[in-house]
Amino acid sequence: MRNLVMVILSSGLLVGCATSVERFPTADLERSKQVEFMQPYELSRTDVEFVDLGVVRGESCQRPLLDGQASQEEAMIAMKLAAADKQANRIVLKRCQQDSDGGCTARWWCEGTAFQAQPLQ
Repeated sequence: MRNLVMVILSSGLLVGCATSVERFPTADLERSKQVEFMQPYELSRTDVEFVDLGVVRGESCQRPLLDGQASQEEAMIAMKLAAADKQANRIVLKRCQQDSDGGCTARWWCEGTAFQAQPLQ
């Protein structure tokens, strides 16, 4: 029984040491790379049309026991995936915050506006 407890604790420590991007499947990481961050002033470009697809949000939650630390990077990747689900290819980041809401002992969440950038015809 004692060995079982040690194995469980050791695996929890290893999970806690994993980097945040390792929590995402490779396919999701690749999909998130299709969405780029841009500055709000870029919306005034005259060579591209930006279609507003609405607000997107991503979260990284550290729950008690085996979860690794919540990270801003993970929240931003989750936000990019939410934008990709809307067929967006750009995001204007509004904010990222850290708190402990939503059943998380620590949480990062980020919010932005998703856009589809289209060349002018």
